[in-house]
Amino acid sequence: MKKKFNFLLLLGVILVSLTTACSKKDSKQKTNPEPSASSLINAKFNSSLANGHFTQTINSDEMSQKSKSEGLFKDKGDVTNLTYTLTQKKKSQTEQMWLTKKYMYLLLEQNKGHWIKNSANADTFDPDQVKERFNPATFKKINKALAKKATVQKKNGNYDISFNGTDSNLWNAVNPLVIDAMNTPGSQNMQVARLVKSAQVQNLKVTYLIDPTTKNVESMTFKAQYIAGGKYNFTWTLTYDQLGQHADLAVPADIQKNAIDAEEIKKAQAEQNKQ
Repeated sequence: MKKKFNFLLLLGVILVSLTTACSKKDSKQKTNPEPSASSLINAKFNSSLANGHFTQTINSDEMSQKSKSEGLFKDKGDVTNLTYTLTQKKKSQTEQMWLTKKYMYLLLEQNKGHWIKNSANADTFDPDQVKERFNPATFKKINKALAKKATVQKKNGNYDISFNGTDSNLWNAVNPLVIDAMNTPGSQNMQVARLVKSAQVQNLKVTYLIDPTTKNVESMTFKAQYIAGGKYNFTWTLTYDQLGQHADLAVPADIQKNAIDAEEIKKAQAEQNKQ
């Protein structure tokens, strides 16, 4: 009888050990940490930014000024459709632009409905000021700084990679995007660049949404509040979405056909001046 009791006791210990081991194994299996921000961001970043839609706004109440840019892009901005509106003291002015490797098509309010065609490398125009924000290389420093500070969580079926704070490295990395936002599209203003680089950031929020299956970037959102010049408060937002949905983007045929060549306008004006 004693031997039987000892046998049952030993069997009980074995069962408890097996149950505990299985429980620990199940517990380990359930612990599934999220991938790192760096691995998610870099998986398919360049291909995700091949084409898409963007919206950008920048406002300053002290300056009674706000601007909005919206449009489509593909191929690192080699094809870009942009609508830009600047509002100063309740007066608004809008311009539309198509940009390709060779040409810039511009529609201003004073053009009275006529598109003007000019070289993309015209002396008065810097295409990089438009295209830079669509080039994956522009985001190399941003992505590196974001990966170090961001949190990763599952949200509405996507990975949400977010930072919300005042990290100086991340703020410095996004400075080129902010400078472009404060400049008129296609223009360079060193005074604006100095103003942004010396600005005091009060809050910066960056959010990337990434598909957990394809690893494609679904959207990117940037928002910052900062003080420039020691007295001007600015709010800047920039969103990229519809990524991968505009691979067929092209300048409409009627615009290409009917646009007035700026060189022809210059020649006509020169002839008139001779008379």
